[in-house]
Amino acid sequence: MGNMLTGIDALLALQRFGTVTEAAVQLRLTQSAVSKRIHTLQDELGYALVEPAGRRLRLTPLGADFLERARPLVAELRGLGARSATEGINPFSLALADSIAASWGPGVLRRALARLPGLRVDLHSHRSVLVVESVRLGRYHLGMCTDADAADLVHHPIVAEPMVLVHSPGTARPSARAPLITIEPSAASWKAIEPLLRAHHRELLGRTLIPVESFGAALQMVRAGFGEGLIPLGLALENRVQPGCCRRLAGVARPVALLVRKTVNALPGFVRLREALRKAAEAYFATSARSTSTRQS
Repeated sequence: MGNMLTGIDALLALQRFGTVTEAAVQLRLTQSAVSKRIHTLQDELGYALVEPAGRRLRLTPLGADFLERARPLVAELRGLGARSATEGINPFSLALADSIAASWGPGVLRRALARLPGLRVDLHSHRSVLVVESVRLGRYHLGMCTDADAADLVHHPIVAEPMVLVHSPGTARPSARAPLITIEPSAASWKAIEPLLRAHHRELLGRTLIPVESFGAALQMVRAGFGEGLIPLGLALENRVQPGCCRRLAGVARPVALLVRKTVNALPGFVRLREALRKAAEAYFATSARSTSTRQS
C-alpha cells in the first residue's frame, strides 16, 4: 500500500505540474525517483498510466480515470487517524502558505494554542498550491493560505489581510513610474487582489510589473532599491518596515482561509482550533492597526 500511495502522489504531481522535472521539484525528489514511482505503480496495476507527448509525459485515459477514482480514497486513508487529534493522542498537522509562515502565522497559532490546553499542532510550510493539494490528499489535516479554488474542501475565512505598498528606507517615495514588484500572476494571492487593484488602484497596473515567486523576495528587492513592492501587511510588520516607507491600499486585501476536508471539519477539536485561530488573527491585525501609522491611499 505504501508504494501505491507514493506512486499516486507522483502521478498527481505530474498531472498538476505538467512535467516530471517540475513534479520532482514540488515533491522534493529527483526526476528518476518520480519516474520510478510512477513505473512501479504501473507495474502494480498492470496497465499504462502515462505516455510520451513530445518530450513530456501525459496521463493516458486509463491513468486519468485511475486518478479520478483514487484521489478521494487516498485522502480518506491518510485521514483515518484525524479523530485521535481531538483526544490529545496525535496533533493536528497544519500547513501554512510560505508568506504567512514567514510573517504572522506562527505567532498567531501560538497565541491560539495558548487558549487550548492539551491541543497540539505540527506546523509545516509550503507554497499555497502545495498547501491546497496536501490537504486535499490527506498529507495534512489543515491548510491556511489565500483562499483558493478548491471546491472539494471546506473553506473557513480567517482574516482579510490588507496589502501595502513599500519602498526602500532612506529614499524618497518612488515615482508613479517605478516598477512594481509583487507576487507572480499564477499565485492565489495575485488572483485575489488583481480585480481589487483594477477596481480601486488601476494606475498601479499600468506600471512595469516584476513578478516574483515569493513576497519575501519582493520585499528584499524593494529594500535594495529595485522598485516599489506590493506585499501583505503582516510581512511588512514582522520585517519592521518603517511606517514612513509603507502605505496601505484602501479596498485591497487578500482573503486568508483555513481549508479542511469534510471528515476533519466535523471534529470538535478542529472547531475549537478554527475559532481560536480566527480570533487570534483578528486581534493581531486590530492591534497592528492601532500601533502602526502606515498611511492609507
